[in-house]
Parts: sequence; structure tokens; C-alpha cells
Amino acid sequence: MGIRIKSEVYQQWIESGSARRLLSLEAGWLREALADFHGHHLLYAGIDNTPRFLKRTRLRHCFRMAPGWARDSGCDARMQDDAWPLADESVDVVVLQHGLDLSARPHQMMREAARVLVPSGYVVVVGFSPMSVFGLLRRGFTLSSRLPWVVNCVSAPRLSDWLTLLDFRVESVTPVAHLWPLRLLSEGASRRFDRVLAGHSWVPANAYIMVARKTVAGVTPIQPRRWLMNPGFGMAVPAARVAGDTLPTINNQLPTD
Repeated sequence: MGIRIKSEVYQQWIESGSARRLLSLEAGWLREALADFHGHHLLYAGIDNTPRFLKRTRLRHCFRMAPGWARDSGCDARMQDDAWPLADESVDVVVLQHGLDLSARPHQMMREAARVLVPSGYVVVVGFSPMSVFGLLRRGFTLSSRLPWVVNCVSAPRLSDWLTLLDFRVESVTPVAHLWPLRLLSEGASRRFDRVLAGHSWVPANAYIMVARKTVAGVTPIQPRRWLMNPGFGMAVPAARVAGDTLPTINNQLPTD
């Protein structure tokens, strides 16, 4: 089901204490997830207007794209869910920090990410988990028009299936934000609680971080079967074209007297 997000609703939520707490937690986890990536270009499409953790990456160029409704976000380019203004295989890493959650067409957005990624490139997705405390609270705000209750949650198993169909290999799935959006004692204690439980699956997590790599299917060249035809009979020899090679020229004329 598609969602419509108003710019003022988004801006009000992103400036709230709950959203700032979530962004602070996820910034640390994303910094670790991106630490070992190399390449030229990193595309960020997410809810953080100032993703400072991108400065710690080893990629040479990081840029941000934002949907049309996210006004005054300081992005480098505007995007539609199903039409990114980028060439095929032009980006090394794509980071979607709740980009799918706020998308009216999350599956199409995932297809665009697959299109722009280079072979062996990485996609890092941060998403809300529907099977969690957050998911239960969200059901209680069914009629709400406020964030984060109007998001489209894509579960980790469902996203993993999408990525498999798009020729990705899921490298890791890390459950995070076990306590958020609830609060335990103080703000500091709540953040420490979430940081300690990050990566543990024995407690339902409200979000996850998935890292997947774009794979390239190998092609095995078909070699000619020499016993099928005998060149001595003046007939063409069947052959298979091997990538990068040129078919040999065969003289099939019958001898003349």
C-alpha cells in the first residue's frame, strides 16, 4: 500500500527527540558497517539530513538523494522511487536508511538500487521490523498521519527474498534498536541499552541493518563438439562463440579437379 508523506510532517518528526535518538544510534552502527568498503561513489538515500558518519568512509565521493517531499534537506539531487537520475552501474555503495520504509514503491526502489550498482557493489539497508514492539505500537496508530507510524515496514526475510531475485547475496543481517522508541530511565541509559543489545536476536528488535552484495552470474562457454561433423565432407563445422574471441574462418569448398 502506497503512502503519502507531507514535508511538514516529516520535518516535525525528524526534529523530535525520538528521531534524534534513533539517528544517533544508527549513525554508530552504519559507521561500522561502512568501514571496510572501498570504491569511488556512495549514494545515500535516507532520513538523516546530515549523515556525518559518511565522512568516515573510505569511498572517494559520497552524495545524497532525497524524495521530492523532503524539502530543505540539503541533498545533491531529487529522486523518484522508481526513477533515479543515475546511469546503470555507476555507484559502488548504496545506503538506504529507512528509505524503503518511507517509499510508496519500496520494491521499485530496490530495483533502482540494483540497477545503479556496479557488479560486486554493496547495498546497506536500514529498515523497521514489523514483528516488534514498534510494529505493535504502529498497529495502534493505524489512523494516524504522523511519522513514524505511517511507514511501510519491509521485514528482513521479505527484503532478503527481493534481493535474491535481484541477484544479490545477503552478507549480514544485524538486529538493532531493541528498546527504541520506548525509554528506560534516562536518555543515556536507553541508548546504552540499545547499543549493548545490538546484534542479539533473542530479544525482538525494532529495526535491522542488512548488507548485501550484487553478484554476477558466471557464464560457461559452450565448446564445439568435434565429432558431430567432419570437415572432410565439405559441411560447415558447428562452433560456439566464446566471449571476446573471433570465430575462425573455415574453407568448406570441395576440391576441384
